[in-house]
Amino acid sequence: MFVSGGYRGGMGYALFIVLNAVLFIRPEEMWPELAESRLYLIVMVLCILVNLPRLAVVLSPGALAANPVGVCVLGLLLAVPLSNLMRGNTDLAVDNAGEFGKVVLYYFLMTAVLDTPGRFRGFLGWCVVLISVLTAVALLQFHEYIDIEQMRPIAQGITDEETGDVTYTYRIRSTGIFNDPNDLCLVLVFGGLCCAYRAVTCGSVPVGVLWVLPVAAFGYTLTLTQSRGGLLGLLAGLVGILFTRLSRARAVMLALVCLPAVVLGAGGRQADISLSRGDTGNQRVMLWAEGLTEMQNRLTYLLTGIGAEEYENEFGYVAHNSYIHAYVELGLFGGTAFLATFVWAGVMLRRVSRGDSNPGPVLLRAWPFVVAMLCAYAVGIFSLSRNYVIPTYMMLGLVTCYLNMTRPMPTPNCFTRVWLQRTAGIGLTGFVILRLFTMIAGRLG
Repeated sequence: MFVSGGYRGGMGYALFIVLNAVLFIRPEEMWPELAESRLYLIVMVLCILVNLPRLAVVLSPGALAANPVGVCVLGLLLAVPLSNLMRGNTDLAVDNAGEFGKVVLYYFLMTAVLDTPGRFRGFLGWCVVLISVLTAVALLQFHEYIDIEQMRPIAQGITDEETGDVTYTYRIRSTGIFNDPNDLCLVLVFGGLCCAYRAVTCGSVPVGVLWVLPVAAFGYTLTLTQSRGGLLGLLAGLVGILFTRLSRARAVMLALVCLPAVVLGAGGRQADISLSRGDTGNQRVMLWAEGLTEMQNRLTYLLTGIGAEEYENEFGYVAHNSYIHAYVELGLFGGTAFLATFVWAGVMLRRVSRGDSNPGPVLLRAWPFVVAMLCAYAVGIFSLSRNYVIPTYMMLGLVTCYLNMTRPMPTPNCFTRVWLQRTAGIGLTGFVILRLFTMIAGRLG
């Protein structure tokens, strides 16, 4: 039976939205009778089959040559099992390659499906809907209107150094991949930016007001996560918006007013960002320094790292910094690939702003929000380890989709020596900066 390209494309897009609905909401957690249904896997397979022709296109050598982010993601797919194989852990290499392979497949599936401005804009609208649902479920659980064991708030004790008394704060969380308060906070920031984008570009004041309404719930829920990384991401996103929509002078003035107001408004643990000795911020810096020192002192770890998913086994905790986590677990090879995904994404977005492309009015109005989304996530994961999870590659995928449609010039050829040298330079520079930062921050604490 003949299936037209338009029909196939529409069905592929619809299946991709369903895939994200299953990914965000995780109905198996709310209805245990669905636990064995493997809904996500079923929808993923259907989505791949329907979108296979377009998927083949984005994975072709010609498309990859113009996609520096995608090439770096494929580099990570190689670095993950290689890091385990170099430590002689074949079983873990196979397991990690399979699990991370699903994440990489999601990234390329997104770049295959969101290939028009309408689909890109529509997807961001659906994200608002899905994030609103998981926010509503989280609030119902937090205020005890429902009781789902996996979603019960996390109690975190804080000890008073003078009295020894312990006080507890309760941190909200939601379903599935947003079951951690930090992940929930990051997606709330993303949801707020999606709302702002849809409101600004809807062309109708009443409709724009409707798009803005979820922001209040997102903001309230964000404060209940008590996530410092998420708050840093929010501040970075606001800076991104200000500097892409206003003159530099006005952006600086508003930033000096707005950013402290946001921190004060958050209050509590979330606003207590400090590197003083004994604070969790200082403890994380010490953990970062320990990981980088171990990597630097053992030459066998320098290129391929201690092995994917081995940081906690080696040091007792995850790094709480995705960039350091990548360097330590995956070595200079994998650390460079991870950092370069964000650097190349930023470089290419910068080329769009310089008039080196002709994105059209719809995509041009989206540019400040895409920049803000990338800034928010890139800064948010500076204090969180999120190297192998779908939200990280969803964000990179959205930027890639935007770049594929705007085609900023000059387009790099990722299969040349010059590009490889520049990427290697990004990785080495990033490693040196992180090493210096941990040394200086540790002494300040």
